[in-house]
Amino acid sequence: MVSRTDRSPVANWWWTIDRWFLAAFLMLMGLGVLLSFAASPAVAERIGLSSFHFVTRQIIYMLPAVVVMIAVSFLSPRQVRRVALVMLAGSLVLMVVTLFAGMEVKGSRRWLYIFGVSVQLRSI
Repeated sequence: MVSRTDRSPVANWWWTIDRWFLAAFLMLMGLGVLLSFAASPAVAERIGLSSFHFVTRQIIYMLPAVVVMIAVSFLSPRQVRRVALVMLAGSLVLMVVTLFAGMEVKGSRRWLYIFGVSVQLRSI
């Protein structure tokens, strides 16, 4: 257990976060994985993928999300506002780029290929 007299960054983080919210959020993520085990094997097999393809993808995307969530919780409110502003500006730039350089799929232009990975953006 972390002592209240300990002033390390991790101890300070532990005593300042909302632990109930963190626990609820982690339980919600676990429930998402559990529901993926229930719902996705039939769909995956129908489209010719391995039974647990979507479960694996859910877990693969969940792990970096937990790391980012914990990392952001270490930031000060001022740093969070700065990061949010940079992300907003980046998202707006990517949406404008999508209008001109995006791939058209089924009549809508919302796909960009970034570093060899296709990313779907909801543009105007």
